[in-house]
Amino acid sequence: MMLFFQQWSGELLKLFARRRTYIGFGVFIALELLIFWLVQVKGMGPIQQAILGSGENVDHYFSALTVGMIVVSLSVFFLGALYLTLVAGDIVAKEGEDGHLRLLLARPVSRFRVLLLKYLTCTGYAFFLIQFLAWTAFLLGIILRGWGGGFCATVPELEILAFYDWGHGVQKYATAMAGLGVAMTSISSLAFFFSCFPIKPAAATITALSYVLVDFILRTSGFMESYQHLLITRHMGFWGRLLAETPDWPLLLRGLAVVLATNVSLFALGYAVFESRDLKS
Repeated sequence: MMLFFQQWSGELLKLFARRRTYIGFGVFIALELLIFWLVQVKGMGPIQQAILGSGENVDHYFSALTVGMIVVSLSVFFLGALYLTLVAGDIVAKEGEDGHLRLLLARPVSRFRVLLLKYLTCTGYAFFLIQFLAWTAFLLGIILRGWGGGFCATVPELEILAFYDWGHGVQKYATAMAGLGVAMTSISSLAFFFSCFPIKPAAATITALSYVLVDFILRTSGFMESYQHLLITRHMGFWGRLLAETPDWPLLLRGLAVVLATNVSLFALGYAVFESRDLKS
């Protein structure tokens, strides 16, 4: 077991030694600063209207938690999908292209172990990147609005609008962001699956990103209203239900189960493709 964690740490060091790994962190920081400036100048937009419409005090709910939620909602899906597919689509395909896998598999290590380490690396990166976005947004909100206030949690797609005091709001925010991190691993899993094919890293990234965007467009267009259960982005929204005052646990757990089952299936299919490849000749 100790050897496994040593090998995993080696994969993580290899990942964070690449400059492209840090692009997402830099862009998220820049976007957060821009959104915080716009919120300070223009206000909170639709969330402010929702607070007023509910008869609540805007100044009380104009807090670090509410502003952090605005930043995450605006940026996590499209930018998160872009940088997660960039990293996960590269993790196997790039080493196959460079010939590193041939050298690695010359040692007495199974292909399953190699692939599992890489999969854990890219999904761990996905979770970490989303937590970085969520908590840097929260910290910048503290700088902007200070400690305390209320939390206005709104997810229009799920018709969720809830108001919490500071202590309960922090708990809700932390739980929802952890759920969001798990949900976004399905995008990394998809890119990882395509990366197992004998294709260029850019092709794996673009294919995975295209699938996610097509899935999202079909879900929001209304043409797939009767087949929403077939769209992964629909089930990824389970994290938003954690923000409700009384979460709908059956629907929440079903979404979580679909995301986890999708991750396991994509890894298994990727391994089947990888196992069938001739890497040593």
